[in-house]
Amino acid sequence: MATDIRMTSEPVAEGTVLRGISWATYRKLRDNPENQHVRMAYLDGTLTLMSPQFLHDKSSRRLGLIVDMVTMALLIPAQGTATTTLRRKGPGARKGTGKEPDLGFYFRDNDVRMRNKEEINLDVDPPPDLAIEVDHTGNSKRALKLYARLGVPEVWRYQPKTRTLWFGRLTDNAYDSIDRSLNLPRLTPPLVIEALEAAERLGELEWKIWLLDWARNLPETPE
Repeated sequence: MATDIRMTSEPVAEGTVLRGISWATYRKLRDNPENQHVRMAYLDGTLTLMSPQFLHDKSSRRLGLIVDMVTMALLIPAQGTATTTLRRKGPGARKGTGKEPDLGFYFRDNDVRMRNKEEINLDVDPPPDLAIEVDHTGNSKRALKLYARLGVPEVWRYQPKTRTLWFGRLTDNAYDSIDRSLNLPRLTPPLVIEALEAAERLGELEWKIWLLDWARNLPETPE
């Protein structure tokens, strides 16, 4: 029975899928402190378990630093949510959506709105303006349906093995490819890849110094 499911301290196989899981069971598993090492994605009774590896987390950290440096250099108010769980119950025992982004961010007015919040409640709060997914051994394309359900306006998908990056904008409950960030319009996928490639040849401290200068000199947004 689903209620007897136990997580362990060992990494789970990437993309382990459990079906027929109720929303209540998902909530119990997700809220159990012993399961903090496990990422979970829930959609209408299907629970996917993930245990990120070093290449995944290294890429995620670098993408987060890029966003941080750009918002600092351009004086854009921003609030990171890291891997905070986003979830919303649906109408039924096995209906609902839950997901932890690899990274999430609120910008501008939503940064002000969420600044003093202690938790995100999507029944009253907006979802993050941007969610970032890193594909190492998984396929974050499947996550787009969850993010669309949660109402996240923009998603980035990065594949470190092929060094490819995709930006998507939520339109009519699905994501359309865009060539420039909705929330950080000076950023394009090629520019972000350029910054990630610089991280490969520089030490982290040197890269952070390089990154801030790079962010300050990003080209103006075309009219």
